[in-house]
Amino acid sequence: MRCERFLFCLLLVAAEALPQATENVVLITVDGLRHQELFGGMDATILNSGEKAGIETLESLRAEFWRESPEERREILMPFFWNELVPNGVLLRSRIANPHRNSYPGYSEILTGQILPEISGNIDLQMPIETVLDIARRGLSVERHDVAAFTSWGHFSWIVEHQRGNIFVNAGYEKIPPALADAEMDRWGALQFEMRTPWDSVRHNAVTVGLALSYLEAHRPRVLFIALDETDEWAHARRYDRTVQAIRNFDESLRTLWTTLQSIERYRDTTTLVVTTDHGRGRTPDDWTSHGDDVEGCDETWIAIIGPDTPASGPTAQPARNAQVAATLLTLLGLEPSELGPESDLPIAAARR
Repeated sequence: MRCERFLFCLLLVAAEALPQATENVVLITVDGLRHQELFGGMDATILNSGEKAGIETLESLRAEFWRESPEERREILMPFFWNELVPNGVLLRSRIANPHRNSYPGYSEILTGQILPEISGNIDLQMPIETVLDIARRGLSVERHDVAAFTSWGHFSWIVEHQRGNIFVNAGYEKIPPALADAEMDRWGALQFEMRTPWDSVRHNAVTVGLALSYLEAHRPRVLFIALDETDEWAHARRYDRTVQAIRNFDESLRTLWTTLQSIERYRDTTTLVVTTDHGRGRTPDDWTSHGDDVEGCDETWIAIIGPDTPASGPTAQPARNAQVAATLLTLLGLEPSELGPESDLPIAAARR
């Protein structure tokens, strides 16, 4: 780690000689999206595993998403990600360090840059320390509504901030307050209760994205966090067909988000998008539905970055860690990553030219 810190300092000195263009950052996470599907598309071993896949209409799923090569499969599954985001940004294979390999510890690692012993599972505990979102608001000297989080999973009300009310949070089945809402946000706010998911604490990703985009256009936040969840829930339900479809929907949400950002003068060519997942999943037809400290492969993740300060490197062999995301976001905003504390991880060097 000492050698890595020295190397990062050298890279930082070189980067400071270049003008920094990033003024806004958007972090988007998709819960439990395995690297197997991200890099290889639909998984043949699961697709052909019968009841272990839980697929209702096999032939239609195969016709839509199956192709002979992994490269073709990943592009048909995630066309925006592979044809536009990755060629113009950087994609890294990553790992999580927390031993629990489930959601709250995973998001804690992403948002604080470190492993917190208090966060051992999906517990009802307010984040014990400041998150990168808290620090960004303070460091940028902006108002509460300028740092916003929109999440499909209601539990994020515990996760995204150290003290409630420091940033704007809309988590799970929740409407936007009248003081901040417009007609479009009200429409999405009502719709979420008319099209409930099978899960009491998780709304449809489409609602989360719709609310976030409406808020983006109305309030122009400097920092936006969007956390999507259906990929994880359908996998736990052993529905590989719905999981695959949720991945495709996620890709379309990425396209819509990036297109919207580039259509708004405030964000065009001044915004960096960071995309990642909180944990991996099992590798086999028996355990692809699961994650946790007893499931092999759950520490395997990925990180993608695109923005005006990020080189168009595409997939890179440089390893990364999810705990590096927080410091990376601060660095891109021109803030000191040391604000995260001495236990936090380093920024991702590949994120900046």
